[in-house]
Amino acid sequence: MSAARRKKMRPRTTSVGTVIGITLVLCMLGIQGFILLNARALERYFKEQVRVELFLKRELKETDVMRFRKELDVQPWSAGTVLVTPEEAAAAMKQELGEDFLELLGGVSPIDPNIQLSIKPAYAHPDSMRWIVEGLRNDARLHDVAYNAAVIENMDRNFVTLNLGGFVFLALLLVVAMALINNTIRLAVHSQRFLIRTMHLVGATKWFIKRPFLLSGLWQGLIATALAIGGLIGLLWLGKRYVPDLLAFTDAWSLGLLFGGVVLVGLLIALLATWIAVGRYLRMDHEALHWS
Repeated sequence: MSAARRKKMRPRTTSVGTVIGITLVLCMLGIQGFILLNARALERYFKEQVRVELFLKRELKETDVMRFRKELDVQPWSAGTVLVTPEEAAAAMKQELGEDFLELLGGVSPIDPNIQLSIKPAYAHPDSMRWIVEGLRNDARLHDVAYNAAVIENMDRNFVTLNLGGFVFLALLLVVAMALINNTIRLAVHSQRFLIRTMHLVGATKWFIKRPFLLSGLWQGLIATALAIGGLIGLLWLGKRYVPDLLAFTDAWSLGLLFGGVVLVGLLIALLATWIAVGRYLRMDHEALHWS
């Protein structure tokens, strides 16, 4: 292969290496972002399952119960109510136990009528649940109020730890990604450092010199982000094939946010790294340029 042909192929090989490097880094960021988004969706799902059982006094009339439910429905922390009659509660218990315990009690259900109160996820944490339940216990229409405080406290603590750890790891991964992409682009610009210096010596402005490199960096960033998103979609499709519930807690909006974040990070880091790399060689003197 002639020297002229090798000289022409060198920039193309460098560009391919830069695109591959950025693509791999963005894939790692995308995978960690997906894990973090999935954890948030999982947290929202479990908090949507939080219920408070409100046991009504038996002497309440049907109109009083309806009025009470309407009062609950307009509360900012209420996500809805379901009335469970003593007969329905007894039928559910019979199904769980596998035998009709009402026969021993003369067919009369000992279970008080109750309202299953759903709590909005924003209020499904220990402090909010305590003051909500304390307020409900002061209501004269209720015989008792029950909810699983230990489960809510453990859930809140575990998800706080998981989210905090995920954000810390994502931040560290982002720093590593910036360093890797910066080094990859700097190596790509390094091969043209003498051209940069020559253009600077003949009077070209810094913006005139940086512009083609920035356009090249933008183009490489676009290709890398497209490849990274394609790779992430392929990984998600492959994962869903073997783990059908992989996307059970992820909606289209979350995936759009993830892919948009990958594109934004890829383009910003590519442009910033190119700007810094070209500026570095513009500031070097002629002797340092040979030893850089």
